[in-house]
Amino acid sequence: MDELRFSARVTSRPDGQADVRVRKRSFEVGAPLTFDNAYDGITAVEQLLGSLGADLVNGLLNRAKKRRVEIDSAEATVEGELDNALMYLDVVGEKGTTAIKRISVRLYVSTFATAEAVKAVWAETLQRSPLANTLKRAVKLDISMKIAI
Repeated sequence: MDELRFSARVTSRPDGQADVRVRKRSFEVGAPLTFDNAYDGITAVEQLLGSLGADLVNGLLNRAKKRRVEIDSAEATVEGELDNALMYLDVVGEKGTTAIKRISVRLYVSTFATAEAVKAVWAETLQRSPLANTLKRAVKLDISMKIAI
């Protein structure tokens, strides 16, 4: 099989946002990161964390459907920690990098299916997750799942 490639076109805007176009869709991405809770955009770091959560939630639901394991809903909380966020601000004397050093994901699943069935689907999801498999090579990735009835 030929290599499958994905692409995006990113264009800067005067307001500090960027327009991202993929296939026939588009979305906005804000600053790389911000310390301002009132910031109106969604930062690139937040997009990355949200994308990982979406990959795992949607991946789990898709796998469950394939395996005929009924899941009512799934929700993820995703938190990321930078090595040293002050490096982004050019604070004199700070050491380290702006790299994300740790990502923690907690997935909550609501289902009446057996824990064994859900855990099997979850294991497949993690094996096939493009983002989790990429990120685990670069950061400490802590992923767990809780089942609620």
